[in-house]
Amino acid sequence: MQINYGKNPNTLSTHTKTTNKKNRSSIIKWLILLLMLFAALYFYRDSLHDIFEGVKALSAKTICVTFLFSFVYFITEGLIITIMAKPFSASFHFYNGVSTAYICEFYRLLTLGSGAGIAELYYLQKGGVSYPNGIGISMLQFVMKKIGIMTFGVIGFFFLLQRPVTKEVLHSYYGAMAGGCVVTILIVAALLIVTLSDAVKNLFLRILERIGNKFVKYQEKLEKLSENLILLNAAGKEVLTHKLRFLVIILLNLFKFFAIYAIPAYVLIGQCTLSVTEGIMLMAISYMLAGVLPAPSGIGSLEFVFLLFFTRFAKESTAVPAILVFRLMIWIVPFVIGGILSLFHASPAKKSV
Repeated sequence: MQINYGKNPNTLSTHTKTTNKKNRSSIIKWLILLLMLFAALYFYRDSLHDIFEGVKALSAKTICVTFLFSFVYFITEGLIITIMAKPFSASFHFYNGVSTAYICEFYRLLTLGSGAGIAELYYLQKGGVSYPNGIGISMLQFVMKKIGIMTFGVIGFFFLLQRPVTKEVLHSYYGAMAGGCVVTILIVAALLIVTLSDAVKNLFLRILERIGNKFVKYQEKLEKLSENLILLNAAGKEVLTHKLRFLVIILLNLFKFFAIYAIPAYVLIGQCTLSVTEGIMLMAISYMLAGVLPAPSGIGSLEFVFLLFFTRFAKESTAVPAILVFRLMIWIVPFVIGGILSLFHASPAKKSV
């Protein structure tokens, strides 16, 4: 009787088919990615041209320093993601969080803003965080980001009200400032209450259930919203009820925004009547208001608010490059870094078991 010491031909055939299938899937994935990349570049072509034209006159030193500010922002963002993920997965490490932060920015630009959340869920899950907990972390991260923006914006508002050089300008826009603060505070308060209070969560769930029973065609969407509220509440209680962890996350959010608010302030050193500290605080106000105020058609909300305030203290010819280099460092550079991480399959997390 002849004994076959080799591998089973059927096993080899199955293995070959599986490998070929994976290769085809990989090729299709990257073809889709490239198509999306070209579509995004076409969509942003005017903005990209403006950005590169605006920063050409800046020195190499300015570019390097502003890059360091951007790097600090994403390192800190990665640390925040890591701190939030650790209670749900001990295998999620600092490198995982930083990579996730950059790759999410890559997909944010690639998908015109809609894919960052999905990318974060995917990489959190690869790091051992379950899908439901990942949704809760992602929503909680949004809440903490809003808290950071609001806190820094309000601090900046009251700080600049005491400064002679900015007091008059702020009084001119006092109504807009107050309105922006109120809207942001209401958003943050509502999200925090739902996050931390079981009573409020249950009240909202009952309201959504009644609305769903009354309007059947919206029932599926309302059920999804209810599920997200439950996940947000669960993640919030796990992360935020730990007082030290909550405080650390708040401080890290303030620090990361300080890093990017310093970008235009640094670019404008010696070119405007504001000090570096005043420039950082005015940028904090601009960033907060950009999230709650409408802007004219064709103009980005941040650019509109930034130029509205900063051209009172600097020439437009110097203010424009400042906001453009800001966009370069928090938009284009992270996109490139995130794309490189994706291209080389640098997973920001280990595969979950």
